[in-house]
Amino acid sequence: MKNNIVSFFLLILLINISLNHDSKEIKDIKNNFEKEDFPNIKNYPLKTLAYITPWNKEGYDYVEKYSNKFDIISPVWFELKPDEIDGELQIILDGSNNIDSSYMKRLRNKNSNILILPRLHPSFYDEQIIERWFTKEADQFIKVLERRIKYNKFDGYVFDYAPIWFKKNIADKFIKYFLPKIYESMNKLKKTFILTILPKNNKDTTGGNYIDKNTFKLISKYVQYFNIMTYDYHQYINQNKNYFTAPISWIKETINFYVDNNDKDANELLQKILIGIPFHGYSFNTDTGREMDIITGKQFPDILNKGIEDMEYISNENEGEYLLLGKKNAVNYPEKKFISKRLELSKELKVGGIGIWDVGNGKESMIEPL
Repeated sequence: MKNNIVSFFLLILLINISLNHDSKEIKDIKNNFEKEDFPNIKNYPLKTLAYITPWNKEGYDYVEKYSNKFDIISPVWFELKPDEIDGELQIILDGSNNIDSSYMKRLRNKNSNILILPRLHPSFYDEQIIERWFTKEADQFIKVLERRIKYNKFDGYVFDYAPIWFKKNIADKFIKYFLPKIYESMNKLKKTFILTILPKNNKDTTGGNYIDKNTFKLISKYVQYFNIMTYDYHQYINQNKNYFTAPISWIKETINFYVDNNDKDANELLQKILIGIPFHGYSFNTDTGREMDIITGKQFPDILNKGIEDMEYISNENEGEYLLLGKKNAVNYPEKKFISKRLELSKELKVGGIGIWDVGNGKESMIEPL
């Protein structure tokens, strides 16, 4: 019994030593990270789009609990796949088994103004099939979309960007034939259409996959919003050992890349932009600079509670980013301050709002500023 008491007090002493080792910033992250049960009130005045996924079901719960903080929900339910039916090419919406009608009903009961726009993700890259889809098969595909909207009571769709769509030969058909038809269909049904696009990409050396300012403006006629995916910085920038997720300067550069502030329509174009905010982070190998792992809200508590004593907190206030830097790895992960800074940035840039990928990657505390 005496040995057990001694062991208990030694354990308490070790815990206190570990806590005292932490910097004030790390203590703040720990204290804020596990906070729960905030008022279901929208604090952020602009549009908030949030993605939810079947593989991160916590996102479903967070969105339902804080339904008033969200304007548009995009469930990741469908993949677009080519198929041959009766000898004819058709693009099908694969994933009907993921549709959760009872969840949609509960969500709308909690917030009657919320819009539910499933994401459509193309999983094929054959140029010939894509060209046929955008031309000969467009009408048939739009009928499929309309049937789904009427049957499942969707409020529209989010189309997920595929870089190959904007190679010139395909982009011409996408813009000339496909988009106007989608717009006409959604407008007729009084539904919302959002297109995701990539952020500024210094790794793209072909020049063929960019949407330039002129193309962006042309496409803007046919969408209610663009969700620009301004996260995963290291995937788009040629820079050795950069460990940021969504630096503020890069978000600004991306907006300037697509919209000319001197354009007479600049304000209207900016209002169509939802800047991307990540609810995930990364672990990097500091020897190679390469990404080791995606960090989610399930993993981050273990990093905070187990390995933190060997890591240094490094902050870059200008970029609104911080790192936990160890001997072999560097970790970044969004937290409340990270989210708040990007909400303020969206207001400063005068864009339409934000798009979160994905809510289930995060923790409840990250939702509070919204």
